[in-house]
Amino acid sequence: MKVLIVEDEPKTAQDLSETLQEIDPSITILGITDSIEGTLNFLAYPPAPDLIFLDIQLADGLSFELFKETTIACPVVFCTAYDEYALQAFQTNGVAYVLKPFSVGDVRLALDKVKSLASFFRADVPDFRAFAEAMDTFRTNGGLKSNFLVSFRGNFIPIPTKEIALFYILGEDVCLQTFKGNTYLIPHSLEEIERMVGHQQFYRANRQHLINFELIESVEQDFARKLKIKPKVKCHDQITVSKAKASEFLQWMNTR
Repeated sequence: MKVLIVEDEPKTAQDLSETLQEIDPSITILGITDSIEGTLNFLAYPPAPDLIFLDIQLADGLSFELFKETTIACPVVFCTAYDEYALQAFQTNGVAYVLKPFSVGDVRLALDKVKSLASFFRADVPDFRAFAEAMDTFRTNGGLKSNFLVSFRGNFIPIPTKEIALFYILGEDVCLQTFKGNTYLIPHSLEEIERMVGHQQFYRANRQHLINFELIESVEQDFARKLKIKPKVKCHDQITVSKAKASEFLQWMNTR
């Protein structure tokens, strides 16, 4: 297991490194970073870690910013002196939450949980790494996401991007709707998803909707020079394009 430690207290980082290797000598510490910027630079180059021990409060901000700036495919064990961020941690890649000052027992429990989850998936999927890369990471060709992994009734389901009609905001949640009409919650902002899917197939019609070109049946002129999109499938709300974006939207359609 290749581990990256993100911790801005040098003594704590060194203690964690020694504790991990004491618990499991086969662990390789890939590196220790102490900031969001340093971690982004580290993750930009291979090899990728199998596990990250991530301090929440870093010198240049909260480490949750990492998930907005890059795709982290591996599980994360969050380390912090406070428990107020627990819910936010588990809305990302968090699989365990270790409060500082940590003990050997705390770190061992976190590692055991990670290994237990990995063993569970390997029981049904011979090549767990290949499965994860295929289901929930970027394509190497063009850097666009080919699948989104969603959770439904205790199961993880891969949804091919080409089968997604639109992404939209509902209250404080972001939803994914397929052309078959199925809807799932996903833990990404629309801004993140825009970067994941690119602008060739999807367009940010407004603040609430990111739509697939194939969703559009027709476009009508609406009041105040807005454009109203008639979708091929039933959507939760009317989709409009503002006057300011109307020309850009029509040009995007014309280049498809």
